[in-house]
Amino acid sequence: MARIAGGTYTIGTLSGPPDTRPAHAIALEPFLIDRFEVTNAELAEFLNALEVEILRDAPAGRVSPADVRGADAGRLFERDAHPRPYVALGDEQARIALADRRFAPEPGYADHPVTEATWYGARAFCAWRGARLPSEAEWEAAARGREGRTYPWGESPPSAERAWFGHPSGETAAVGTRPAGATPEGVHDLAGSLAEWTSSLYEPYPYDPEDGREDPEAAGERVTRGGDYVFDVEPEKLRTFFRSGFSRAPQSGHRHIGFRCARSAPAG
Repeated sequence: MARIAGGTYTIGTLSGPPDTRPAHAIALEPFLIDRFEVTNAELAEFLNALEVEILRDAPAGRVSPADVRGADAGRLFERDAHPRPYVALGDEQARIALADRRFAPEPGYADHPVTEATWYGARAFCAWRGARLPSEAEWEAAARGREGRTYPWGESPPSAERAWFGHPSGETAAVGTRPAGATPEGVHDLAGSLAEWTSSLYEPYPYDPEDGREDPEAAGERVTRGGDYVFDVEPEKLRTFFRSGFSRAPQSGHRHIGFRCARSAPAG
């Protein structure tokens, strides 16, 4: 994880889309944030740690999780209509399968960012790691810095060397393969790649952490940040203050949404 200094940060903008206005200052405590998006291999490890009963009856060999049924499948699979599923592994864009009754990344996708995790699944994974999802204010502070960068790397326009964007559905890239696009603190893929879940409800600015938008039990869409790779060829969608993502339903998995974890920084 990278350490992000505490202090006053500007979030939002004076001239962007309506949901990014107004620009305003917010004070943040120091925090840590993952340098890379969570990968398929990491989420598979988490799913195995759950020791769900359905695995005992899974067929041998490599199979799709969608072919497995069981009493507690709802905690994992969106298609079972559980109100708070963790991940839509039955979707064709998911890159995790069952191999000899254990979850495993599809060959060639172990180090790619995990798709199809719901907001609830992302939150559960981070808690399992002793962490949490970042708030959208923390996410923007990590991407933008105290100097208010337009893009995570600075002011230069997006390019193929800096960000993974403008690709067809399903064409993800391994995490950390665009080091020229990292922040000065070494946080990678904050623009392009996958959009990322935050802890925050999608509410108008100015951001106020005490107005209920950080209530984990509140109903409503959750903010995603970072643009994404799916046909995302418009540079403004990769800007550090962009928050007009789509398909933010927290109970659903999405082909274009992943996540990274954060943690409050220790004193000193």
